[in-house]
Amino acid sequence: MNSGVLVSAIFPHAPILVGALSGELMREVVPLVGAIGDLVRQIVHVNPETVILATPHAPLAFDAFGIHVGDVLRGSFAHYGRSALSVCLENDLELVDEIISQVLEHRMKGFEIPEGTPLDHGALVPLYFFWEAGWRGRVIVLSTSYLSERDHVRYGQCVERAARALSRRAVFIGSANLSHRLSDAAPYGYHPRACEFDREIVSAVERGDFARIIRIAPELRDLAIECGHRPILIAIGAAGEIPVHPRVLSYASALGVGYMVAILADRTREESAFS
Repeated sequence: MNSGVLVSAIFPHAPILVGALSGELMREVVPLVGAIGDLVRQIVHVNPETVILATPHAPLAFDAFGIHVGDVLRGSFAHYGRSALSVCLENDLELVDEIISQVLEHRMKGFEIPEGTPLDHGALVPLYFFWEAGWRGRVIVLSTSYLSERDHVRYGQCVERAARALSRRAVFIGSANLSHRLSDAAPYGYHPRACEFDREIVSAVERGDFARIIRIAPELRDLAIECGHRPILIAIGAAGEIPVHPRVLSYASALGVGYMVAILADRTREESAFS
């Protein structure tokens, strides 16, 4: 069996995508939620030992990358009035230690997110789809940082090397929402150029042009007020910066925010699993 990062994918993390939380799904996101469900089922079919996820909303530092520690990772939607909607998954502590070792070996900095820190919604929403699909494997949750684009790619490469070092069958998830300024209903108001960020990301993924994603101008990212670029960069690193059957499975915007479900790399031997 193959080991290492078998699949590197992008999931959105808006709570409105969780049907049990929002009640009736908005029409705009129904195809998106369908694509998430399909991708989760396909990943579960591959039977990874560990799902590794990078979220932009975990505790972060200017010059270091965070990683959740503790035997169990928990989170709930209590902040949204639904504390009964929750996940509780085992942390892959052996792989956590190996990732930390790889980070230090490559002269980068990391820090531990303390045991008992609840999962933020950037981790909780994607993992809830796995939980609902019946998956009960191990997880690792990482934070982003304020370091450079290239450092985020390097961090993803450390993750990939760690998984290979332990012969771990892993899947990597970059938890990423795109622009937050696509309409007047957007959280930060409308900006006429915000859609350019989403178009760049979607087009680059479809073409497998990872370098184009890395090069997106900081000014465009700033005006779009996105929260996805850094997790996507880590996912690119986890894919070894090599696109393998990349594709966008769904894109939608709702309430002025852009969402994408995509695969950056698929190295599974079961060729039919992600067809």
